[in-house]
Amino acid sequence: MRGAATAFILRGLGAGLAFGLNVAIGRLLGAEGAGLYFLALSIVTIATVLTRFGMDNSLLRFIASSVVLDQWARARGVYRLGMWTLALASAAAGLLVVLLGPLVAGRWLGKPELGDVLQVMGLGTLGLAVMMAGAECLKGLKRIAAAVAISSIISPLVALALIWPMTQRFGPAGAAGAYAAGVSAAALAGWLLWRRFTAAHADKEPDFAWSELWDSCRPLWLMSIITKAIIPWSPLLILGFFASSDDVGVYGAATRIAMLVTFLLIAVNTVISPKFAELYAKGDIATLARVARRFALLITLATSPLFVLLIVAGDIVMSVFGPGFERGGPALAILAAGQAVNALTGSAGALLMMTGHERDIRNASIVAGVLVLALSLALIPLYGLIGAAISTAISIAAMNLISIAMIKRRLGIFVMPWARD
Repeated sequence: MRGAATAFILRGLGAGLAFGLNVAIGRLLGAEGAGLYFLALSIVTIATVLTRFGMDNSLLRFIASSVVLDQWARARGVYRLGMWTLALASAAAGLLVVLLGPLVAGRWLGKPELGDVLQVMGLGTLGLAVMMAGAECLKGLKRIAAAVAISSIISPLVALALIWPMTQRFGPAGAAGAYAAGVSAAALAGWLLWRRFTAAHADKEPDFAWSELWDSCRPLWLMSIITKAIIPWSPLLILGFFASSDDVGVYGAATRIAMLVTFLLIAVNTVISPKFAELYAKGDIATLARVARRFALLITLATSPLFVLLIVAGDIVMSVFGPGFERGGPALAILAAGQAVNALTGSAGALLMMTGHERDIRNASIVAGVLVLALSLALIPLYGLIGAAISTAISIAAMNLISIAMIKRRLGIFVMPWARD
């Protein structure tokens, strides 16, 4: 609980900064300019997920286990190997985004004004990849506060400091530049903190085999693509193809608000995942079930007021972004309903991964990925941003409910909050 509280406070600060950044973007750029920003962000995020190879969990697992066993050569080896791999891959992806940005914007999406925004956003591809992976490495050192600062606080703080002068001079491209500067600053801070926390072991020659790292991250790569790229970003990208930049801006703002309600779940997972692995290794399934249910209840109770607000008064909340955004209220209500299922099921995905059932969560993510793509292509041309919201909400709910069913099948326990001990 203490660990979860610390992570919750820091995640809450990060969520507040990210929300403030998105509000500033909406206010400074309007719905159309915000739409261009979110479209560019979706493309760069997808590129970054592809070039991280699902390596985040593997870096966390190998570094954490190596540190516990005092195998610092191994910890330094996996860090160096993993970070160099994803740095080179993400830099290449960023170069492609910069070079092909005008072609993607004009010929594929029919929005030539997106070209320069996408090119500037592409400069942040390397920083975003290194920032996210660096945060996982710091978690492996049990430096949770530093990890959350890298992944959630530094980037929006720097971007907020730059957003006004950059947008005044360069418009949407300036907002993209502020974002790129923020993630790059966070990536640099993560590297410096790693060096600081491992300085006492700098004499250990890094030693880790690439084949071991690849064997670990390869099965999780597909799941990472689906959960971090396809489900959250493909509806917005498809909406950009069929609808105006204004609609994309409104929907992008709605998704940013809906994701706020999951920051508590993310904070809890940061702390509770190792506990799941420990209890499962001991064979204490009864305690594992009790811990999972109680944290699911905690998350549900803590987020319920926000869910009610977003569902009942979504148009008022959306109006914070500026004129024209209030029409996204119905879409926000739908997205909030999908995230409510996510909160209700608690840490189901983390529980499956920490108990050795990665294939089950992978299969659940495949079903959700197929659902979101099929529903987006069917509903968005007809219903616009409402169709995008329905596609996202159904896919998120489906993935979590399938995970709950697989936990019951594999472990014989039911982890919804109302279940009895």
